[in-house]
Amino acid sequence: MDTKHVRTSGAYILFNGYFPFQVGPTRKGDKLGIVRLGGHREKDETAPETAIREVLEEAAMDIRIVSSPTTYFKRNWNEPAVKILVNEEIAPILIKGSDPASSTAMYLAYADTEPVPSNETNGLLLLTPEDIRFLCSNKFTLNNFMEQGGRGVLKNDLNGELLLEPFPQLLFLGELLEKESDLMEEFFTGGI
Repeated sequence: MDTKHVRTSGAYILFNGYFPFQVGPTRKGDKLGIVRLGGHREKDETAPETAIREVLEEAAMDIRIVSSPTTYFKRNWNEPAVKILVNEEIAPILIKGSDPASSTAMYLAYADTEPVPSNETNGLLLLTPEDIRFLCSNKFTLNNFMEQGGRGVLKNDLNGELLLEPFPQLLFLGELLEKESDLMEEFFTGGI
């Protein structure tokens, strides 16, 4: 399994103890989705290059992607993740999808630059591991989250009364924080 033909790529970025995630209305407009930073591959980009460009475009962050010591594979979001071998210089933490033309890769990355929402981004939530665990298991509006000490860089047109909905990449990060504490501790201490 490799990332040569993935369609989309993104990153779990650690910035000052927080993971930045996009927040914005879902397609139906009845909730606010919490979505990873990343997007579609362009031309001859590698999957890591796509993640770096997309994060810069969406959050104005320069990131340094690191090779994950473990890579997980999910055929689809409803199946459990399995560990796989990836023979690449920069291994992703996750490859999702068995059809390369529609698969995605997620990387681990560090950033020193403050996240700032771009014109295409409605807002950014800065999530601690505790926030992620909480949001993955509870229903909360954006206003409730912010009132309880949540952090974010938000645009004025977001409806704070809508429920927050964690998208699959956030749910997977929640799984990693719970089930792979050694790996995530190594990531938090800069050991990866």
